Amino acid sequence: MDAHVIMTTTAFVLIMISAVLHISWNVIGKKSSQSVLFYAWTTACGGLIFSPLLLLSENLLVTLPERFWGILFASGLCQTFYMIGLARAYRTGNLSLVYPLARALPVFLVPILVFFIYKESQLEIDDLVGMVLIVLGAVLVPLQHWRSIKIHDYFNVSMGWVLVAALSTAGYSILDSMAINLMLDSGFSPIQAGSSFVVLQSAVSLCWMLFFILFVLREPLLGLPDKRWALLAGIFVITTYMLVLVSMSLVAEVSYVVALRQVSIPLGVIIGMLWLKEPFSLPRIQGVVVMLVGLMLVAL
Repeated sequence: MDAHVIMTTTAFVLIMISAVLHISWNVIGKKSSQSVLFYAWTTACGGLIFSPLLLLSENLLVTLPERFWGILFASGLCQTFYMIGLARAYRTGNLSLVYPLARALPVFLVPILVFFIYKESQLEIDDLVGMVLIVLGAVLVPLQHWRSIKIHDYFNVSMGWVLVAALSTAGYSILDSMAINLMLDSGFSPIQAGSSFVVLQSAVSLCWMLFFILFVLREPLLGLPDKRWALLAGIFVITTYMLVLVSMSLVAEVSYVVALRQVSIPLGVIIGMLWLKEPFSLPRIQGVVVMLVGLMLVAL
């Protein structure tokens, strides 16, 4: 069998697993606490638990160029803005509304940024059509009735924070792809690159989050209601993104990874309606179907 096919299949499986874990920790975050402090705890717990993974490539870390550390610094900042946007959006919006839009908008943003940066794209027409359908489906999800389409449904405080989360996702996705490529060029294997970077990124992100909590948001560092949920979410967060980072090293362009990760969107909508008892509507279900068609076009 052709090596490229094997690698692509491996990336697909890893992305599917990561999608399930991703919606799992988002459900925990929505149900447990909608605060940046909660995500700081998850980042700290996950990073600490997985820190021994750095031993897999301790000799290679010192060979990384200065550019890598600058990218890591910027990526941690983007991750922090993503967590802030997500926490604030969940305070005022439903999981089945916030999650799809926060996840789908980067599908549109990342290919544009990749083309702007590299002046080329590996995407084909069916990939682009699939990505448009994913975003269109996510836009339909907030609707309760077709006749109730109103522009202000998409212009409110919750959607503003969703946009912050989406832009941040696009930013760290591209930066992390650059970092992983630098690590591969320095002799890291895909497993070494993904496992090392996710631990390093969690440490940098935690520092950024603590800075924002103390000096910008001015929120207390104490008072997290249930640290057990933070521990479980932390394990899911790190495992999720480690699988994504490994996948980035196995595909031609990061846009594919960003698009396929959105298989978690239908899961988020279904869980929101069935478990969290969020409103059911026909447009919401139709939006999920449109997204699934888009995902199939990108995946096939």
